[in-house]
Amino acid sequence: MKKIRLFLIIPLFCLLLACGTDFTSSPSIIAPVSDENTEEIEKKKSDEREEDSFTEEEDNEVLFEEYPPEREWTIMLYMAADNNLEGDAITDFNELENADFDESVCVLLLFDRAENYDATNGDWSDTRLYRLCHDDQKNKALIVSERLDCPELGISKTSGTELDMANPLTLSSFLEFSRRAYPANNYALMVWGHGTGWRNECDADFCEPFSADEGFRAFALDDASSSYMTISQLGNAVREGMGEEALSVIGFDTCFAVCLESAFEFSDCAAFMLGTPALVPDSGWNYTAFLNQLMASEKKVEDFISAACDNYSELYKNYAYAAFSCIDLSKIPAIVQEFSEYAGQLASKITDKTIKEQVFELFSDKAVSYCSTTYPTDYYVDFSDILSYLDGFHPSGKLKDLLFAAQVFSWSATGEEASLALFFCVYRSAGVISGSHPSMYVNGSRETNLSRFVTECDGYVPTADRRGSLLDKLFYANYQYE
Repeated sequence: MKKIRLFLIIPLFCLLLACGTDFTSSPSIIAPVSDENTEEIEKKKSDEREEDSFTEEEDNEVLFEEYPPEREWTIMLYMAADNNLEGDAITDFNELENADFDESVCVLLLFDRAENYDATNGDWSDTRLYRLCHDDQKNKALIVSERLDCPELGISKTSGTELDMANPLTLSSFLEFSRRAYPANNYALMVWGHGTGWRNECDADFCEPFSADEGFRAFALDDASSSYMTISQLGNAVREGMGEEALSVIGFDTCFAVCLESAFEFSDCAAFMLGTPALVPDSGWNYTAFLNQLMASEKKVEDFISAACDNYSELYKNYAYAAFSCIDLSKIPAIVQEFSEYAGQLASKITDKTIKEQVFELFSDKAVSYCSTTYPTDYYVDFSDILSYLDGFHPSGKLKDLLFAAQVFSWSATGEEASLALFFCVYRSAGVISGSHPSMYVNGSRETNLSRFVTECDGYVPTADRRGSLLDKLFYANYQYE
């Protein structure tokens, strides 16, 4: 038996030697691989190694679009509803879902809810991020949009996270995520919620944590954290979140939003500003009509503006206090510089108590004004209207020309002026004006987060050393009758 096996093995071994097979090397590749194929294989292997290295959190879903579709707009809605506006936020969310839209427009909503105001949709009270989806059923109560993960904000679509919407980092992170995940030709930020004006003491909706000597231009009031965001913080958050890009539009579904102070703050990070200088009637913007009109247009920046202005003015045409404006923010720095000089020159002409009272009356009684219906309230005058009255004391031709060029749209239900609001004073009660201004509205004060307007428009705002600004002369100077 052993001989037979040996007889068979010897010829086989010789045959293998004749073929020249090298048992110490790996088998040769029959078809040579081109450099291009080699690169593809190596890339595939590299991609596989990167996929294997994903953490468990990153492996849930790829957040950023590697090859995004052609998108005209990414609209980022910052819905600060952790307060008594929670029910209104649900209503506006459903309005958006009822609109007809396609992939050319992406709407992202960072939505912070409250407790005890609205029990629908599972009655959750944390902060969630959504990508808007169309509701085919036109349901007016349930949210159908897609929840998203967002590692920048620490938000998961499967668990709850409570964020402080008044924290500037929350806003800047939301903007950064939106740009990276949903790039577009144009970006719009919509700030939704309470807008308080230059706050002094408290109002009927939100008192804590403000005290009698505090005054802040505040947005994004957050009940859970008892906090707010000043306009300087909001401006810094936008600049941080947008990086080297700028917003095409910054819109406000808040009260007292379109004022000169805010416009100056955002003039270097957005092209246009939309909103009301007055109170917002009822539930704010008509989002279904607005989005439908935008989708039916060429979706240019001017189409976005027209959709917002047309629908707001149509919806609130029968409300006596309704107003809406669109401001070209590129014109605002020149306006503020000119206004500071103009106000200083006007102040130099107030030399006695009679002139002081005449000018004071123009602000307090004559010009179109914006204020709350409860007291204490922040009191604004319409910037265009007050300039017309002040012409009798000091011509404001150049300033009015600059303002006219900045007003893309100006509307009020009464047909009166509705340009930009300008803060003047605080009404403590009906007809009772506070004798001082919040320290956040005083040039040279030691407060942090002073707005750009307060630090640069020293011809108008009060000054810590009473240098003789217009408000210094009207509120803090002592005169004798001549």
